[in-house]
Amino acid sequence: MSDYNNDLIESLAEKLLEGTITEAEEAILEQWYNQRPVRKPEWELRDGSKDLLEARIYQGIKQNITPVKRMFPVWAKLAVAASVLIVSAIVYQIYFSSPKNQGIEQYSIAGVQGRIRKILLPDKSIVWLKGNSRLEYPSRFSDSTRNVVLEGEALFEVAKDHKHPFIIAAGNYLTKVVGTSFNIKEDHLLQSFKLTVLTGKVSISPRKINDRVSTLSHTVIISPGKEFDALNKTTPSVITAAQPTAKATVTQGTEYMMNFENTGFEEVKSRIEHKFDVVISSTNALYRNCELSADVTDQPLDKTLKVICAAIGANYTIINNKVTITGGGCN
Repeated sequence: MSDYNNDLIESLAEKLLEGTITEAEEAILEQWYNQRPVRKPEWELRDGSKDLLEARIYQGIKQNITPVKRMFPVWAKLAVAASVLIVSAIVYQIYFSSPKNQGIEQYSIAGVQGRIRKILLPDKSIVWLKGNSRLEYPSRFSDSTRNVVLEGEALFEVAKDHKHPFIIAAGNYLTKVVGTSFNIKEDHLLQSFKLTVLTGKVSISPRKINDRVSTLSHTVIISPGKEFDALNKTTPSVITAAQPTAKATVTQGTEYMMNFENTGFEEVKSRIEHKFDVVISSTNALYRNCELSADVTDQPLDKTLKVICAAIGANYTIINNKVTITGGGCN
């Protein structure tokens, strides 16, 4: 089948549907068809938004196909397959070439064994990529959902946005949230998957990849303090209470924990700068004697600054990656 290219086959399929194909061309098409397995076409793209789009395209076409009874069964199947392929390709090309999707780059970030890499996503979500894992995401989220792909393990602090659900494609599962924190650990070879929820609620659905099938048959909701665990492709998945040490384990080596107890202002300032990749400008003399007690774990930058500044009677402004704190202070 390697002797046939896609352009040739698509051209012959169009001629078949139009009734303009010659006997020689029909022989080529029949020979190609006999060399391929008879099955429905499968899309093997890894990006979550593309998966959903192509599924909608395929289902929409399939529902509007009227069987041609006078055609031989083989050619009926070929005509349906060819029409789905051609129309899906056209719609797919139009969608991803539209102005709103132009200029979007796809990033693939790889981690390093034994280290944790912080990634700030376009929506201000934070991902702590662990070891030699990999994360794929767009330069900006332009669809109705925020889609990323994970291979390996990562701790997520997802920015709250109820209008744009955050979806992670990892292993045999799709994890969906609107704003919460959780850890995902998946192993491609073992087909294992483990989710530890720290805050908020998380939904998990089965995800089919080629011939790999999830042990989960429906969507389940995982609450804080719970874990979803699938050891391999054959063992049924289970939902259990997380061990008391689970939170410390999955957050180790990250800057997830932001719980301050009688902590000096300068240290708090430094921790905020490092976690959110910002520069804070303030009058050191005003806050030199300030000690803060506040828990802003799993909070976005704006909420973190609001809590800290309220404690010292100050105000703040954010312009790009620069924060300015003024007023207030401690005696």
